[in-house]
Amino acid sequence: MQGFVHSIESMGLVDGPGTRTIFFLQGCPLRCAFCHNPDALKKAGGRIMTPEAIVEFAGRYRSYYGEEGGITFSGGEPLLQGKFVYRSLKLLKREGYNTCVDTSGFGDPRYYQKIMPLVDTLILDVKAFDREAFRELTTIDGFQAYLDFLAKLDLYGFKGQIWVRHVMVPGLTDSEESMEQFIRLLEPIRAKVDRIEILPYHTSGVSKYRELGIPYRLEGVEPMDKERAKELEIYANKLFAAGLREERAQNGKAREEKYRQLKAKEIASDAEKAEMFQVLRGLPLLSDVPEEDVSHVLSEVILSSIKAGELVFKTGDAPDFMYLIYKGQMKIFVNTMDGEEQIFYIYRDGDFVGGLNLLVETPYRYIGQALTDCKVVAIPKATFDKYFYNSPAVLRSVLSKSFERIRWAEELIQRLATSNASMKTAGLLLKLVKRLGVETEEGIRLELSMSREELGNYSGLRRETITRKLGEFRELGYIELVGNRVIIVKDLEALESYVY
Repeated sequence: MQGFVHSIESMGLVDGPGTRTIFFLQGCPLRCAFCHNPDALKKAGGRIMTPEAIVEFAGRYRSYYGEEGGITFSGGEPLLQGKFVYRSLKLLKREGYNTCVDTSGFGDPRYYQKIMPLVDTLILDVKAFDREAFRELTTIDGFQAYLDFLAKLDLYGFKGQIWVRHVMVPGLTDSEESMEQFIRLLEPIRAKVDRIEILPYHTSGVSKYRELGIPYRLEGVEPMDKERAKELEIYANKLFAAGLREERAQNGKAREEKYRQLKAKEIASDAEKAEMFQVLRGLPLLSDVPEEDVSHVLSEVILSSIKAGELVFKTGDAPDFMYLIYKGQMKIFVNTMDGEEQIFYIYRDGDFVGGLNLLVETPYRYIGQALTDCKVVAIPKATFDKYFYNSPAVLRSVLSKSFERIRWAEELIQRLATSNASMKTAGLLLKLVKRLGVETEEGIRLELSMSREELGNYSGLRRETITRKLGEFRELGYIELVGNRVIIVKDLEALESYVY
């Protein structure tokens, strides 16, 4: 097994978190007008390496990677050498390396499902925002294929974080209207996006075209003004944060609608619900509910009649309810990429689903459908938090059920550990504003007694991550850093958009 490597950067600082070794691979199916490595377009050539050689080379610099750093595959288009990248990533993950792939989404689809679960950070290159502009910049009619790649990342098994990059060319995408298109394009992957970057177009690669005798399609186009590019980057990030806020509002409406639908199917009288609850009290899940709280719980849970074939929940549903089967059978499944139904579990009387989702507040990643006519108890999250959250019996039950889905739980833990750094950092700053904030003419001043490492521990992030995110927020104009102990919040609304 061999791959073609164009070049290697041993101490890269921009292509992924932390300090990284970057392997630039040969080959790219696109012919971007602004490509600054035209000598990497052919798949063959460069330096021939094996996956084992990749791991050996990475090991020379491992002591410099720190907690966040690791290995990045860039290009060219690394996914074009799918088999080689998969084998290399598999070995790297076995050795405990943090991994990153810089891609424009055009490669060998046969290996996407093998590659994506092994990637911690995906650097996603966005060339253009509509079909015509994409064809003009890349010379191929591939915009729909690119959109399909974004839409299928979950199906490919990707659980990491995404850094989004766009090369801004003067006269093409240097406008607020283009940034609005940019952010709309990211909607299918919004929950995974941790960073949005605008890279100003430059002409440093023009000389390579002359050396290779290749016409340069952007001849005469001046480099993008860096200050203007930064202004539009800030604008794009604010649009993105506003989108997060709108999405949360929509989720709230969806939660209300789900509650209404379940209540509409409620068929139990108070007496029937009391009888049902006494039966279910024999389950470990409900055994710890104090007698004095039983009436309150009965008034809040919903006993719904679900007909065979009806969905109880679906992939992407918010963790607003936990479901306990009183009578009947429910199947838990996903739809595979080829349209087939893959059933994981059949749940029966006394089984429950969604406890882990409520505990860790993650959306459902599978589909629940009634196999038979069912009576299902829907426990709202507020009820769960109030009466069950601190119960040892409930925690034991959830852990036992989670053990049955250990592979899913491990993937969930990986995702929680590698994504949403922006939200966590913004949430930390808002907590500090409430506790320590002092209004000044410059903004809200935070006098800190904690080091960067302690800030990271407080927010659930590593020291390097919190330092990086604070630096990014400073560049976006959200905050100002004064030494290591003072933060001035300049744009409170922007931070709130990440959280509320």
